[in-house]
Amino acid sequence: MNRLSRLDKFNGILTYGMFLLSLWYVTWTLSGTSVDGNLLDGIKNQWYFTNQTNTLVVVVSVLFWSRFEDKVWFKFLAQIVLVNIVITATGYHFILAPETIGFYGHLSHTIVPIVYVIFYFTAVRAHLRLSQFWMLIVYPMIYLGLVLLLGTFPLGEYPYPFLDVDANGLNNVLRFTLLFMLPGYTVLAFILTVIKIQLEKRVFHKAHLE
Repeated sequence: MNRLSRLDKFNGILTYGMFLLSLWYVTWTLSGTSVDGNLLDGIKNQWYFTNQTNTLVVVVSVLFWSRFEDKVWFKFLAQIVLVNIVITATGYHFILAPETIGFYGHLSHTIVPIVYVIFYFTAVRAHLRLSQFWMLIVYPMIYLGLVLLLGTFPLGEYPYPFLDVDANGLNNVLRFTLLFMLPGYTVLAFILTVIKIQLEKRVFHKAHLE
């Protein structure tokens, strides 16, 4: 029980830090100061997948504190955010990152993702069954579909260069989305689900029995 008690304390501190970090980023973004704009610019910037995901991290933190982690739907939300935040981090660092990354970029694409991944695997006990892993790719695929449907609205440009139909052509964007992104998201969701199941079975379940 001592191990679980120490883990609970660690997770309490971790959740508090995750909340502050993600709230800092979301407030920074919504204010519009990150783009030298105003509140309207900040609201428009919520169209970016990164910003949506960091906002969801704030939501998960608050719900976890509010004892909603025992609700059936919480495990779906928490694991969807896990996949989203890993997509955010890997997509940025492997595809989108400039040569020099400032603190603002690291906060949303490096720091918050690392903290959330640790939080999810150590604090969230309920998880999806392996047969349910496909649900984790619904959010990112709906996002991609909406970007293609709405085009440059509401930003005045496509949120990400690899989704820019005007520059790349619709066929190339669809090919990239369906042949690269969809399989990649699927494999990622499957791997993360397997890791969670195995950790719960081999580590945390044994800790509860001791």
